[in-house]
Amino acid sequence: HDEPLMEYLGVEPRKKKFRPTVYKREALLERVEEIKHASGRSTNRLGVLLGSADCDQTKTLTHVLWSLLNSIPAQSVQRPHRHNSVALDLCVAAKPGVYTLMGCDIDAQGFVVDPIRCDWVPGGVFVTPPGWWHSHHNE
Repeated sequence: HDEPLMEYLGVEPRKKKFRPTVYKREALLERVEEIKHASGRSTNRLGVLLGSADCDQTKTLTHVLWSLLNSIPAQSVQRPHRHNSVALDLCVAAKPGVYTLMGCDIDAQGFVVDPIRCDWVPGGVFVTPPGWWHSHHNE
């Protein structure tokens, strides 16, 4: 548990909510390949949701955290979208031309207004605040 946060909130854990979950690289890459070749799949996203058996109803990693292994095909854009919680993005691999645009608002055409550009670099991390619009690009 997160003792400093628990102390700050004045709470104590009553029961275990989840156990450690391990995902093997080979299995994840195999799943991405399956999605890539599946009929009827989204043309701009190759994502594998990393859920825990302990959270099968929500399909999340823990009761407060979800995780997605996402691959963005070349010459594609994942249209602006937003999440109700913080998005923490970790780049595992990318070439120049892969980036995210984020901002507070979208215009009438659905594009991010006055975006902040975050270029993806291997090992790089950035945070998208809750409710912020963001789009992912692979030129």
